[in-house]
Amino acid sequence: MKKILICIMISLFCVACQSSSSNEQFQEYYQVKEQLVTHQNFDQDYPFHVKVVFNHIEETYRYDVIIDQPEVDMYYIEAMAYAHEDDRTMCPVLGIVDDSISHLKVDYVDKTQHFYKGVQLSGETEEVQNIKLYISYYLDEEKNEKVEKYIEVKP
Repeated sequence: MKKILICIMISLFCVACQSSSSNEQFQEYYQVKEQLVTHQNFDQDYPFHVKVVFNHIEETYRYDVIIDQPEVDMYYIEAMAYAHEDDRTMCPVLGIVDDSISHLKVDYVDKTQHFYKGVQLSGETEEVQNIKLYISYYLDEEKNEKVEKYIEVKP
C-alpha cells in the first residue's frame, strides 16, 4: 500500500512539473506574439537568408518562411512567423512551445545532431502579405551570447 501511494505521489509530481513547463512555454509564445504584433522597427541586417513563398490552396494561401544560408553559426533557434493570425489560430513556431532543437552552421549539415541546411515555418493566410518574423539564436553551444531579430519578410 505504501509503495502504491509513493508511486501515485511521484506520478502527480511529474505531471505537475510537465504542466508548469508547458505553461512557461505558452507564456513565452504569447509574449513573442504580442511583441511581433506591435513591433514597428524591423532589423534590416541579419546573417542568414530568409524568404517567404506563397502557394494558393483553395480559398487561402499557405506560406512558408524559409531561413537558410547562415553566415554565422546559429544554435538553439527559436522562431515565430506572424501573418495576422487571430487568437484562435496559432502562429507557426519553432522551438518555443515544443522541445525541438535546431541549429544552422555554415557549410555543415548533420541531422542526427540537429544541424540542418535550413528551417521552415509554415502557416495559412487569406492573402499574400508581408510576414513578421521573430528569430532568436545563440552564437555558441554554451548559450553565452543570444541574438534576437525582428524581420519583416516581403513576398
